[in-house]
Amino acid sequence: MNFLSKKRKIQVIIALSAYCILFMLSIVFIFLKGLDNLRPQYILNIGVDMAGMAVGTVLYICCLIDVQRTGVRSLYFFYLINVSFVGLFTDLVAWIVDEVPALRIVNLIDNTLYYMTMPAAAFFFWLYARDVLGLKEGYGKLITKVMKYCLYASLFLCFLNMFLGFYFKVDESGVYSREDYYPLFMLYAFIATGVTVFAIIKFRKRLHFYQIFLLLLYIIMPFVVSIFTMYSYGLSFNYGVIMLVLLLMYCVINISQGRDKVIADRDLATASTIQEAVLPHIFPPFPERNEFELFASMDAAKEVGGDFYDFFFIDDDHLALVIADVSGKGVPASLFMMVSKILIKSHLLAGESPGEALENVNNILLEGNTMNMFVTVWIGVIEISTGKGIAVNAGHEHPVIRRAGGKFEIVKYRHSPAVSIMEDVPFKEHEFELNSGDTLFVYTDGVPEATDSADQLFGSDRMLESLNKDPDASPENILLNVRAGIDTFVAGAEQFDDITMLCFKKM
Repeated sequence: MNFLSKKRKIQVIIALSAYCILFMLSIVFIFLKGLDNLRPQYILNIGVDMAGMAVGTVLYICCLIDVQRTGVRSLYFFYLINVSFVGLFTDLVAWIVDEVPALRIVNLIDNTLYYMTMPAAAFFFWLYARDVLGLKEGYGKLITKVMKYCLYASLFLCFLNMFLGFYFKVDESGVYSREDYYPLFMLYAFIATGVTVFAIIKFRKRLHFYQIFLLLLYIIMPFVVSIFTMYSYGLSFNYGVIMLVLLLMYCVINISQGRDKVIADRDLATASTIQEAVLPHIFPPFPERNEFELFASMDAAKEVGGDFYDFFFIDDDHLALVIADVSGKGVPASLFMMVSKILIKSHLLAGESPGEALENVNNILLEGNTMNMFVTVWIGVIEISTGKGIAVNAGHEHPVIRRAGGKFEIVKYRHSPAVSIMEDVPFKEHEFELNSGDTLFVYTDGVPEATDSADQLFGSDRMLESLNKDPDASPENILLNVRAGIDTFVAGAEQFDDITMLCFKKM
């Protein structure tokens, strides 16, 4: 259960333990009572309750497995299973302890808990339907608040019934009987269910047909059974039917989610292929040029990443190097990355300096940026004939330079802000020079922030140590050394960020 937090693991363990304990207690109670001492309709109800509890236990475990396998979480679906399970158990116990004078108090408490599960189930079903419909804000939030306080009132009335007996009573001989106000006990459940039905109908266009069918089936089936058994003492199949409907919901939704996941995986694979195609990946990139060596790599944390690198000649003597990191992960970051990459390249090819290019790109990206995404960028334009260059660092990692015969060292200077944070930002340009034998290494924060299983960072010191393992190596081998250092350090821990590197060596 590594997909769960420590707190959630404890809750799951408690829930599964409770399921097993209550199931075993049910068997013990039946054994102690003896089937010969139970009416036929009681035995029928107990059989339905036991079957429902078995289904609920398996269903709960299957849902947990799905959370681990697909990451799909449905908290209120879990709550519905739990409440239904408690309803089945308390219903089963009620039939066993009925007409036993010595267990009158147990009968009274048990039936009170059973009655409490009804409004609780109606409330959690509303929450589940609300989430499916996407009504967490606005009227949905207001309705939830009203329902919550009405639920408290309904539960309090169920508690008071133990002393006043207006819903049901258990007389001195231990016999349970419904009272005149019994139908009022169902009032909260009917109103909450009615509100849920109204919401489903009103916002039905947000749902697939199978979702509408399953949500209404959950409502209709127990409602029909409740009407049928309201005046038929000795029969209560409500939670047995509810658990079967929950099982059907799980099966249909699981199949649908599996289909959707296949489609999503296919789309992600397509996006990954497109992203890989837009990044330069043929090395050496300029085989006709012998004045330098160049190599770059990107390892995405997910199917698609937010990092990118680029290199291209502006003219015969000026080479542009770009490395960047978009905020966020996944498809949105990938789309923002491709737009940023195209814009930066277009403005540099138009003859703008690195600072001018980023200033214009910054203002363009801010237009319609409703997701508030931004990108950190390092750009360097090198005059190949002289080794002189101009760089801009927009909130990115500090570059690393190794002078011929020396060691790699981080070059620190004041950053400009990241791109797409605020309008009309000036981006400060810095001059540098690379002589024969000098090497430039730039990277994204996925390198120093690579994390091991103990949440320790790879850090700049380990990065420099990997770079200096063989400082005279080719750019390709330098990147391989850094990657090997990261892999040794993280020792198989999950990669949480894209790892992108670019190395340029002046010959």
